[in-house]
Parts: sequence; structure tokens; C-alpha cells
Amino acid sequence: MSNDREAKSYEQLFILFSAKVEKVIIRTTFFCIIVLICVQLLLQIPYIRKHFTRVEPLEGKPYMTPQNGKGERY
Repeated sequence: MSNDREAKSYEQLFILFSAKVEKVIIRTTFFCIIVLICVQLLLQIPYIRKHFTRVEPLEGKPYMTPQNGKGERY
């Protein structure tokens, strides 16, 4: 009988522990997604992109949005 009670208390402790771990994992995931979106938005600004990336100065032509309506770069 005491073995059955110990198993139930272990299960309850495990459920509490796993709930806390799940909360931490979910919060960390949301935080990483928000940081990823913010960094991607910052990289859309040419001045910031120039300082954040190492590849940008090595490119032959700087990235520019299309000036004509067809979406082609010159």
C-alpha cells in the first residue's frame, strides 16, 4: 500500500516538474521568435545591415529596392 502511495506522489511531483519545465521552454521559444523577428526587421534598414553583416561590404552592388514597377534591379 505504501508503495502505491509513493508512486502516486512521484507522479504528482513529476507532473509539477514537467509543467514548470514546459513553461520555461515555451517562454524561451517565444522569446527567441520575438528576437528573431526584431533582428530581421532591423536588417531591413541599410545603415544597420551595413554594420551587422560582414558580407554586405563584400557584395558587388548594394541591395536596393526596385525603382521601376517591374521589380527588376539595375
